[in-house]
Amino acid sequence: MDAVKVGKAIKTLRLIEGYTQHQLAVTMGVTDQAVSKWERGLSIPDVSIVTKLSDLLNIDVDTLLEGNINYIEKDWQGYLIMKDIGAVFSGSEIYGKPLVYFFLGYFMLAGIGDIHISCPERDRVFIEENIGDGSRYGISLHFTGKPEDLNPGNTMVVYNNPFVYGTNLTKCFQRSMSRQNGITVLTVDKTIGGSEIMVSYDNYKSVKTPKRDDYIQFCAPIVFFPKRFFDQLGNVENITELDPLYAEPMWNGMIEYSITDLDSLWDTSSFVRFLEKSMGKDIYNPEEIAVKRKFLKSK
Repeated sequence: MDAVKVGKAIKTLRLIEGYTQHQLAVTMGVTDQAVSKWERGLSIPDVSIVTKLSDLLNIDVDTLLEGNINYIEKDWQGYLIMKDIGAVFSGSEIYGKPLVYFFLGYFMLAGIGDIHISCPERDRVFIEENIGDGSRYGISLHFTGKPEDLNPGNTMVVYNNPFVYGTNLTKCFQRSMSRQNGITVLTVDKTIGGSEIMVSYDNYKSVKTPKRDDYIQFCAPIVFFPKRFFDQLGNVENITELDPLYAEPMWNGMIEYSITDLDSLWDTSSFVRFLEKSMGKDIYNPEEIAVKRKFLKSK
């Protein structure tokens, strides 16, 4: 563990989250001197408080203790691929919210505000009329044809109309964006009406062909391409042909499936309704995400 690297990560994340050293110390129940020592690499947070610290800094424990915050230091763009699948399109509502709000929400949770959209004409018309250029949420939307129309760079791709939910989703995205030595795909234990691509992976999360008795997961249609692997972007839907490919397992309690028909749309709407009523939260509200991820200033 590199204490200096961890200290730099703590300082960077503290400033992003808007804490002074004193405010972080009070919230953590430690002294100002303790926070100062962390940030100067003279000590590291005790194991008894590191989980609380990671929650405050919006990062998972492993990534914090690695000091790995490449996802902050790199410029990322989003690429949303929508296809004409009949009854379901970007304006289809999930408990009062257009489906496209959820897709844009994934990028925003990852801290990505420069989003390119490839979609049929009716989706484009709906988005332009109801969301415009995205500026009301502090983001920038562009309509793009093919991958070659994008500027080569770090790119997060969302396709196949995924519904993804979980309390640690942002941290899964951050870990995926921090990996620069290969392409990363989110994986889940089980999908319903989603990807049928099964994979397993080794201790380094490098994807391999499943063998008997291997731990199996399914690929989700959310993939992260570092700039050096941008040339493979056009092959994103052929997951197992991407190379090198790494898995980022979604944690227990997280779900993903594709919304491709009215049944899955209605089921999702019922699920979101249940979540919002039981938790008292507005799921995938773009204004709230924009403020939380600092695309917009809080009022």
